[in-house]
Amino acid sequence: MKLNKSEIRLRKASIRDISLLIEYRIIFLTETYGPRSPEKITLLQKSLTDYFSRAFENKTFIAWIAEYDEKPVGFSGLVIREQPGNFETISGRTGYILNMFTLKEFRNNGICKMLFQKLLDEANILGLDKVELHATNDGESVYRQFGFTEPHDKALEKNISTEIL
Repeated sequence: MKLNKSEIRLRKASIRDISLLIEYRIIFLTETYGPRSPEKITLLQKSLTDYFSRAFENKTFIAWIAEYDEKPVGFSGLVIREQPGNFETISGRTGYILNMFTLKEFRNNGICKMLFQKLLDEANILGLDKVELHATNDGESVYRQFGFTEPHDKALEKNISTEIL
């Protein structure tokens, strides 16, 4: 569906939007990684409610919502992280972008780029040293247009949580 871009409204999310952010994060995760059991969804909803409540309160999470005809159609989020600095990130303050999601029927209208730019603007205002993200195949070309590249350090990870369900 082709949209009139002047009718797309962007607004900064607040603590009042937690249920909306949770609903659409689960839609995004299901679309990206496949469906999960109702029990796992319930556990995730509780965890996300706790996380977003704390993160909005202590200002370590920023989200933007795109609306069209007063309906939410796109989402973005920025987690603000802090750790000891190093030679590349002197302050140790970095951002992690997630929740980049546009409903299928509203894609290819520039919504992702508009939301992404809002997050980068926030990162600049906050004086973050670096912003990183994990890209889906669909999103990678958008992020590269903004100058994102592969990290020069190899990242390793280990999942220490146990599979619950």
